[in-house]
Amino acid sequence: MTGMKRAATTLVWLGLLSGAATAHAGQIYKWMDSAGQVNYSSSPPPAGTRAEQIGVPPPPSREEVSQAQERAQRDAEQGREFEKLRLERKAARQAEEARLKESEEARQPVVIEKPVYVPRPAYPPAVRHKSGKPDENPRPRPAPR
Repeated sequence: MTGMKRAATTLVWLGLLSGAATAHAGQIYKWMDSAGQVNYSSSPPPAGTRAEQIGVPPPPSREEVSQAQERAQRDAEQGREFEKLRLERKAARQAEEARLKESEEARQPVVIEKPVYVPRPAYPPAVRHKSGKPDENPRPRPAPR
């Protein structure tokens, strides 16, 4: 084996052995050192230190592990369904916003570039004199163009 493979293999074995030792350790000790730091250890603390023993719960049974795995699978499936639903709602919301934007643009006022012909009366109103009375014989005037 090469040096890298040997180091990796050794690390894996050390990890497994330390994990097995921790899993089978009967007690965990909790104590406070002289600096006020709380320490946890599987080995007893130094002599003369007040320590509390914390019981380690037993590892889960195979049934508990399988139940936890099933729960995790259900949760993952539910998460995928919720994500799919979220994406569908987002797409529907974006489509609705696009539709509203289109209808908003369609409601814009129409701008007429050519003037619209508005008919004017054929005869102008009667001319009034300074007295405020109309002429007795008004002359027809041609319609302005």
